[in-house]
Amino acid sequence: MRKKIKTNHEKFKKNSNKELYDYIEAAKKQEKKDRQTYLEALSDQLRLPSDMLAGAPIITAIGRNELYLENYKGIIEYNENIIRVLTGIGKVQIEGKNLNIDFFTNDEMKITGIIHNIQYFTGKDSSKS
Repeated sequence: MRKKIKTNHEKFKKNSNKELYDYIEAAKKQEKKDRQTYLEALSDQLRLPSDMLAGAPIITAIGRNELYLENYKGIIEYNENIIRVLTGIGKVQIEGKNLNIDFFTNDEMKITGIIHNIQYFTGKDSSKS
C-alpha cells in the first residue's frame, strides 16, 4: 500500500493565479491612467479642447427646459421622469418631469422637459446607477 503524500501544489497554483490576475489588473489601470495623461498632453500641444480627444460628454443646458448632450455611447434608461445615458467616461442621469428626447444622432441628442437634476457617475460611482 502506498501512502498519499500531501502537496502544496494546488494552494501554490491558486495563489500564483491570484497574484498574476492582480498584477494584470494593476497594469491595465496604470495604462488607462497613462493614456488619459497622454491625451491631455496631446490636446495641450494641438491646442484642442481635451474633451474632444478624450471623448468626454459635452452638456449644454439652455434654461431648465432644454439640454443638448454630445459624445454619448447609448441610452440606458428613458422615461418621462429620468433619462440615463452611457458616455465614454461614465453615466449621465437627467431627472425631471415630462422629459422627452426630441432628436438623437450617433453622437448628439436634444432633451426637453422640466429638468430638475443632472448627475454624473464615473468609475466606481457608475455601478450604483
